[in-house]
Formats: sequence, C-alpha cells, structure tokens
Amino acid sequence: MRDFDLVILTPRATLFDGKATSVVLPTEDGTVGFLAGREATAIEVLPGDVKFTAGEMEHVLETDGGIAEMNGKGLTFLCGEGYDKADAEKMRLERTAELSEERERQERSLAEYKLNRAALIRAFDKLRRARTK
Repeated sequence: MRDFDLVILTPRATLFDGKATSVVLPTEDGTVGFLAGREATAIEVLPGDVKFTAGEMEHVLETDGGIAEMNGKGLTFLCGEGYDKADAEKMRLERTAELSEERERQERSLAEYKLNRAALIRAFDKLRRARTK
C-alpha cells in the first residue's frame, strides 16, 4: 500500500504528522476510509474513534469531531480535542476517581457541619440555662 501525508491537529497540539497507509473516520453516514490516491474531498467528522495505520502500527484516537480534507498531498483533520484511546480511558477513570473523592469530601463536610451545629446548639442551650438560674 502507498503512504500519504496525514496531519491531525487540535488548537492546542499536533496529534499526528506523518505518513499513513489508511485512515477511517466516523461520519454521519457511518465510517469513511481513506487511502492514497483518493479524490479530493472535505467531510464533517463526528465525535468518535479515528483509526489510522502508520508504518506497521494501528492507532486509535478518540476525538470530538471536526473537519477532514483530502487533497493531492494527503489528509488533514482538524478537531477540537483528541486523545489516544488508551489515554482517553485513563483520563475518564481519573476523572471518575476525582468526582468520587469530591463526593466523599462533601459528605464528610456535611457530617462535620451537622456535628458542629449540634454542638453549637448544645452550647447555646447551656448558656441559656445558666442565665435563667
């Protein structure tokens, strides 16, 4: 198979810039594949997995969608965000753990608030009783 240039860009970084033999993008009509020599086209890419083969390795990036343009030089894909699939899963797990920890902190904080409120009520009650004697 022949190689073609593949560039995957986000506003923050270049996710890939090199030679690829194939690219598969998620679109409204399903997945669309690209090989070297494909006619010029521009398509909207939906959020999902972008798969491409570079060298002997297959790569999978999770993206939030964007626009891809195939021209005589190669394929350029512009997206808002994109992550290596393994990294995206790791980030999701980390975020889930962070949310779980935050929920536990909030529950502890609420329990401490209730204990402090009860102690304050008892203290005011003692003061009131001491004044009435």
